[in-house]
Amino acid sequence: MNFKKENSLCENQFIEEHFPFIIKSISKITKRYVSIENDEEFSIGVLAFHEAMKKHSEEKGPFLPFANLVISSRVKNYLMRENKYRLNPSLEKLKEEGIDFGEEVTSPVEDQNHLKEEIQNLKLYIDEFGFTFEDLVDDAPKHKKTRENAINLSQKVSKEKTLVDFMYEKKRLPIKKICLQFNITEKIIKGSKKFIITVIIIFDKNFRNLKLWIKR
Repeated sequence: MNFKKENSLCENQFIEEHFPFIIKSISKITKRYVSIENDEEFSIGVLAFHEAMKKHSEEKGPFLPFANLVISSRVKNYLMRENKYRLNPSLEKLKEEGIDFGEEVTSPVEDQNHLKEEIQNLKLYIDEFGFTFEDLVDDAPKHKKTRENAINLSQKVSKEKTLVDFMYEKKRLPIKKICLQFNITEKIIKGSKKFIITVIIIFDKNFRNLKLWIKR
């Protein structure tokens, strides 16, 4: 679907026809109904939908799933920027979802509220890559040495802007590029892809508490 040649009147009409779709896409993120008149999130969603119209091409697949991804990304960025995304997970809830910080939570490395906020933001990021904390538990290396190697590799990759930009844009690891740059085999990465992505995000976004927790 190509909107680039459409005039602004047709664009506006197309957007208005898809207000219900836009609201539904936003509500999946905010977990509440979004008002057209009163919520800034709706304006962000409309702008994101229009952005999707401009950027969409046939190789990106059907338009609406593509638009949903763009809306989700822009709304999440807005909510994180405005500090409005309040999952406020209890520690017990996090354990149920597959992540247990053990003694680190009862004696957090910096501040428990900051730790919770970092976890909330991390959940937003890994959600964009299509996996959860439960998936991460299954994917994380079980042996200490393997885990340490994966963390060290992730830290190195996090400092390489080209590799990190590729990861965020394509929502996957540039495995071949990483292997060539750091002289390792694909097998090392493929066994722990989700874990490595998560640790790269932690280092790249400078989640201080999670960085210290990981290093321990």
